[in-house]
Amino acid sequence: MRLFLQILSFFLCFTLNTNAQQKQWIDFNKNGVKDTYENPEATIENRVNNLLSQMTLAEKILMLSETAPAIDRLGIKKYYHGNEALHGVVRPGKFTVFPQAIGLAATWNPELIHQVSGTISDEARARWNELGQGENQNEKYSDLLVFWSPTVNMARDPRWGRTPETYGEDPYLTSRIGVSFVKGLQGNDPLYLKVVATPKHFAGNNEEHNRFECKAIMSERALRSYYLPAFKALITEGKAESIMTAYNAINGIPCTANKWLLTDILRNEWGFNGYIVSDCGAPGFLYTPHNYAPTREDAAAMAMKAGLDLECSGYCNECYIFHDYLPKAYQRGKVTESEINTSAFRVLRARFRLGLFDDPSLNPYTLISPSVIGSPAHQQLALETARQSIALLKNRNNILPLNIQKIKSIAVFGINAANCELGDYSGIPMNDPVSPLEGIINKVGKKVKVHTLPWTGKMAQHEIIPSGFYEYETDGVRKKGLKAEYFSNPDLAGTPILGNVENVLFDPANQAPNPSIPKAPMSFRLTGVLLPKVSGNYTLGMKKTGGFRLTLNEKLVIDNWWGELESEGVNFDLEAGKSYQIKVEYASRSGKSYCALSWKTPDKKAEDQFKAEKQMAKSNDVAIVVLGMNKSIEMEGHDRTTLELPIDQQQFIQEIYKANPKTIVVLVAGSSLAVNWIQEHVPAIVNAWYPGEQGGNAIAEVLFGDYNPAGRLPLTYYKSTDDLPAFDDYEVFNGRTYMYFDKKPLYAFGYGLSYTNFDYTNLQIDQPSIKRGDTLSVSVDIQNSGRYDGDEVVQLYVQQKVASLKLPQKQLKSFKRIHLKKGETQTVHFTLSRNDLSIWNEKNEFVLEPGEVHLQIGASSDDIRQEVSFRITY
Repeated sequence: MRLFLQILSFFLCFTLNTNAQQKQWIDFNKNGVKDTYENPEATIENRVNNLLSQMTLAEKILMLSETAPAIDRLGIKKYYHGNEALHGVVRPGKFTVFPQAIGLAATWNPELIHQVSGTISDEARARWNELGQGENQNEKYSDLLVFWSPTVNMARDPRWGRTPETYGEDPYLTSRIGVSFVKGLQGNDPLYLKVVATPKHFAGNNEEHNRFECKAIMSERALRSYYLPAFKALITEGKAESIMTAYNAINGIPCTANKWLLTDILRNEWGFNGYIVSDCGAPGFLYTPHNYAPTREDAAAMAMKAGLDLECSGYCNECYIFHDYLPKAYQRGKVTESEINTSAFRVLRARFRLGLFDDPSLNPYTLISPSVIGSPAHQQLALETARQSIALLKNRNNILPLNIQKIKSIAVFGINAANCELGDYSGIPMNDPVSPLEGIINKVGKKVKVHTLPWTGKMAQHEIIPSGFYEYETDGVRKKGLKAEYFSNPDLAGTPILGNVENVLFDPANQAPNPSIPKAPMSFRLTGVLLPKVSGNYTLGMKKTGGFRLTLNEKLVIDNWWGELESEGVNFDLEAGKSYQIKVEYASRSGKSYCALSWKTPDKKAEDQFKAEKQMAKSNDVAIVVLGMNKSIEMEGHDRTTLELPIDQQQFIQEIYKANPKTIVVLVAGSSLAVNWIQEHVPAIVNAWYPGEQGGNAIAEVLFGDYNPAGRLPLTYYKSTDDLPAFDDYEVFNGRTYMYFDKKPLYAFGYGLSYTNFDYTNLQIDQPSIKRGDTLSVSVDIQNSGRYDGDEVVQLYVQQKVASLKLPQKQLKSFKRIHLKKGETQTVHFTLSRNDLSIWNEKNEFVLEPGEVHLQIGASSDDIRQEVSFRITY
């Protein structure tokens, strides 16, 4: 009996232990059986294939749209793919907002960026957990597990509107920042993805004014050596789970239908096994405006056969190409069920990797608490990232850092002084964001008096154009005002509701309700003639939220269709008694609507617009002028036409400098600026980018010496657009970037000053020549020989010469950001591999070409401190 009880006890203990070790599972299809797709111990491949085997063809196709519906019989929940996380989660709710992507690159610190993106995805998972893990997801593009970030297109031309979203003009720097961002975003769990990272826009995407139909022409060498390397690194090293196609065509073939790009290179050469998603609406654009596919049905088939898996349709009613036209393409034999299965497998595989088909208790990321969102630790990281991004561009006679003990009063003003400019694709900060003005006040407290005035700018002397200056014609009769056409969508599409208005002032929050005017999202078109009564030079200006276009005598004179709240003006010579055809188009995409057209007439008495600001600058010890850009000037859908600051800002700084030569300029912007006059005259310039929610505090710490700036420029600052090739020239060899630009820039790639000095000595390489398979070890000693502790970014460039090819004048191949206390010396080590030295040759392959290589170590691309040569041999 005792033996029997012992055996029974052992059996029960073994059974209990075995059951405890078995993972929890969910009976999604409610059949009482653990199907393979429900079994967390099965391989993901087997689980996905088992689920696919139980789905109909129609159900599989439903999985290929960004708003995938639920399939209740299989327990598949609805899923809305996509959100943005360039420098913080965009929606839903509030999150920590870090510096814009270009500012992240300016840190030259991949380790820091890994922390930033890990924090971003922590907050995403925290909000996902807070909102019932997808149960309450009802808004498009509000996903918290799939992010269409980062943007790793090359900033080949600073006029490109999306330059602030990038990591700059250099493929290597972009790859290092991008790989760190992707790894931090996706997490390091061996089984589960924290979120899905989606590098975009693959590839050669660099124009906004014609972005839906852009036809980029480039050589394969330009594509392989400049536009693709960063994408390759994020796929092969970063292991990005997804990638987004671009709107544009490359050499006549739209990227979304480019099999050579999406399959031959991405999958077959690079080994990508994730899923490919389109930029929003791109499959439909194959039909029009690209005119590449003869029908929308063909567009669906072409995209899938090229390698596209998931369609983002956007807000266009005719852009649901996979959903509406893929079934027809299948019925007509243009795509096969096998191809549909392959795409559905890739998309569903990511959902399995996110843990959406497992008991939440198995996923470590379900333990992330909502309390981390905007936590003190995350605020501190936002502050540290802003600090490390700030670049000191000029510091004549060491006017900076400011000595708080020797200053009694400061004047702080300028267009971005009191604003928290966060950049495009920014979320709403969980904590109150800090403007430059607020940061300076926080810093000086009661020790220094801070004086300020609100920005007036070029609209200060404008008035709304009165009704008596407009006429329109109806049924052959001239009437005062403008003809109005209202649309119940933001696209000026469909049949309008007709009406008329006295002038261009649309302010529904403060005007009597008009039931005939649709609520936002909406748009309208106003037409008629403008009748000036005085001859001379007029400034026409608009102020609005939403999109705005102004056409005068059939010429588009203001195009800000995708801008935010902003003023913009243009000058015209108008004649009294003459009529000018006018068309105003406006789109409100949110509940906040405002649109006004104003002018400054030539008979308006000229005033000293900046009289008060000049007096204030003169009466203070120091003037801090915060200038720059905002989302209405550089953003998606809108390219810049000039590198200069708007004219009113140029006039403002010149007047302030005359009043007080102790003027410091802080630039808040996301791309190159041709601040030539400021560089020549103003003693100090600080470049803060769009510095995130803690930007004001970081700026103040730099100005007053609590932090020694060490941000470095991730792109060249040119003196003029005259120095640039044509905007649509994609051959980087034609004078683009620091690698091929043969003139003197305003500020070079990699440039940035410090409050201390660094000496470079003792450059060493471990061998005078290398052959295939070898690596080259490089070391250099860096000493902080100045008065302050600080960071230095040590940059390694190489220069190669091949007679038959135009190669870079120099090219970044490695870098390290180090911290040195004053008087400290550190040896910095680098390793160069075959990949670092290979070039794309005339036979269309990467090879290690024999010959001499010039190796340069320095503080920027044009500040080389140490040089040595070695040879590549067979």
